[in-house]
Amino acid sequence: MDKRKMSKIIFVIIFVISSCKITFGFKTGAPSGSCDNLTPHHEGTTAELSASPYQILLSPGQTRIIVLLGSRQGFAYKGFIMNARDIATGQLVGEFTVVPKLAKSIECITDIKNGVTHTDTTDKRNLEFEWVPPVNFEGTIVFNATFVQDWSTYWVGVESDRVDISRNNIVIMSTLSPPLPPPSPKTTTTIPYYDLAMRKKDIEKPKRAGIYEGCGKLKNCFGTPDGCIDTADCKAIVAIDVKGEKYTFELLGEGGKYVALGISNDEKMGDDSVVECVDEADAIKIYMSWNDGKKNNRITNTGGMVKLQKSFIEDGHIYCQFTRDTKTIVNNREFNMENNAYYLLLAIGNKVTKNGIGYHDILREASSQPKKLSDIGEFTAASDVLIRLHGALMIASWIGTASIGILMARYYKQTWLRSKICGNDQWFVWHRFFMILTWAMTIAASVLIFVEIGEWSSATIHASFGAATTILTFIQPFMAALRPHPGTPRRSLFNWTHWLVGNAAHIFAIIALFFAVGLSKAKLPDWMEWILVAYVIFHVITHIILSFAGCASDKRNSQRVNAFPMKDIHGRGSMAHQDVKRDAPLASMRKFIFGIYILVILAFTMIFIILTVFAPFEESWNTLTNKMTSY
Repeated sequence: MDKRKMSKIIFVIIFVISSCKITFGFKTGAPSGSCDNLTPHHEGTTAELSASPYQILLSPGQTRIIVLLGSRQGFAYKGFIMNARDIATGQLVGEFTVVPKLAKSIECITDIKNGVTHTDTTDKRNLEFEWVPPVNFEGTIVFNATFVQDWSTYWVGVESDRVDISRNNIVIMSTLSPPLPPPSPKTTTTIPYYDLAMRKKDIEKPKRAGIYEGCGKLKNCFGTPDGCIDTADCKAIVAIDVKGEKYTFELLGEGGKYVALGISNDEKMGDDSVVECVDEADAIKIYMSWNDGKKNNRITNTGGMVKLQKSFIEDGHIYCQFTRDTKTIVNNREFNMENNAYYLLLAIGNKVTKNGIGYHDILREASSQPKKLSDIGEFTAASDVLIRLHGALMIASWIGTASIGILMARYYKQTWLRSKICGNDQWFVWHRFFMILTWAMTIAASVLIFVEIGEWSSATIHASFGAATTILTFIQPFMAALRPHPGTPRRSLFNWTHWLVGNAAHIFAIIALFFAVGLSKAKLPDWMEWILVAYVIFHVITHIILSFAGCASDKRNSQRVNAFPMKDIHGRGSMAHQDVKRDAPLASMRKFIFGIYILVILAFTMIFIILTVFAPFEESWNTLTNKMTSY
């Protein structure tokens, strides 16, 4: 290449470079060096002097401030940078502890995240942050932000309202602060009294996480399931903050149309003062109601006894904060939170009516003992051991003993005929043994749940089918004791009635178990329904196989007792006939099926009992594994 061509190439390169604007726009956010003047380095542009269409909106808490960057006209912005300053000194203060997506924190001061900016240039609307002041800080601060609408359109130093901060209070002033003094070069190096322990590692913390702050130290908290307050993942939680005569409640629930808090003299439902936060078309409304037994009635004239402070819906969680008078008269009863101790009742449900809230089909929990709400300490859940025992006994009865006893009476009347027990056929002895166990466990389970609830209930489908099962089970042995002798005219009627009542009780019990899975008190995993389905399929297939085996046996043997247990043996089928002393054909196959059936039924029974006794199973399993790994 000659010198002439080389010089042309160099000239073109120099021309291109000289024609390009050197810019310092940052698509992934402003650098920490922009914290002082908040000015974008967009070459050839200047800040807008007109009123900004964007605002900094503030919502105070007890120890933090929620900061919203948005536009009342709905305008989007592509970039921003924001921090907070003490208006007396111009010093950067505080730290952003919660930062949403599309944003990130920046360290305007070393190791302190006291600035926030964008992560990309996509359109943004109504980004929400959480800011906390330094420990022991007292003074007035203001938030400043720069909003970038596009490359050449941006507003620098948009101010928020003033915020007066004391050790016990945060107040948002309605008038904007005067201009800030110029910052000192040395004021952005360190803040010696700032408690670095307040910084949060998880800057994406959801808004609802604030309810857990100070639990057990600054305020009373009660949540479910057990241990959820430590892990900040309760299905329902109430936090009670008492300052003088002011009682502030925070209520959070997941997955329903309402979350409710009851204050009661006992741990059972009935004669309770209730406050419920209800999701009505994506807006939270607060109501007071009264539990009259198992029925909830809304109070139309509350007289300002409760006042909603703030609320939101986040990822299926309903949150509300409200105050309640120290002394209230509800349904002609006085509730004095200062002098008296009360139980707390938490509930979540989907049914809401004009007159109140319906059954707590998602969750219901009660504290274990009464406690003054002003005494900071631990609230623990009431024991549900009677509910666990009720469930375990019902499962042992109807998945276990009843299934085996019914199978023996249906298909094994001509099996093990040469081996009797006390002169009786084995099928009859074992059938009676298993059904007596079923009767005893069912009655015991019914007594336990009656003691737990305190009344005979039919409020749910589970309770209705459970009551029907108990009634049918109770009368069955008395019917058996009055059975007519074989060959008498009424024996056939008894056989059919005895068969119908027993099978109906079994079917009702299985239906009740299916509906128990969805009960809030049971705390059973939803996937337990699939194990119940597997049991039903196995049980039905076994009956079908044995029915076909009975038909095949009948073809080889004229006796039909094996296939139709409601008929009595008489005539050629008399028990005195020598053919009856031998097992019916295919006895070996029936014995093999019976052995497999018992093993599988025992496995199903043990699985269901474990899930019931250790419910909620996931939490119990996690606790167990954590203890094992810690050793």
